[in-house]
Amino acid sequence: MNATPSCTEVRTAHAEPADHERTDRNIRAASWIALCMLVPVLIGCGLFVLSTTRASGCVTYGVDCAHVPRGWIPGSFVAAIVLGIAAVAWPRRWLPFVRARAWLLLLHVVAQFMTALLI
Repeated sequence: MNATPSCTEVRTAHAEPADHERTDRNIRAASWIALCMLVPVLIGCGLFVLSTTRASGCVTYGVDCAHVPRGWIPGSFVAAIVLGIAAVAWPRRWLPFVRARAWLLLLHVVAQFMTALLI
């Protein structure tokens, strides 16, 4: 019986962390993109909403305004910023599990989407 591992076993043992690192880098790049798109998406949503007749009536006459609970828009915006920064800047060695950055990115996108919907 040979106790030394074969070349293929050594290669696959070292390939797994490299795959995780590459996936982590890709998720970090996607997190940068999502974080950079936060303000343009919100500006676009705001312009879209202000172009409707309902919003012009709300701004001009104060009628037919949507009632979003106070603090929800800023709260979801702050949550999107914090989650986006955490997804980008959290060191890899401090992540509690391998897919933690992907979960942070998903939560950031959900918070960003919620902010856009509330506008």
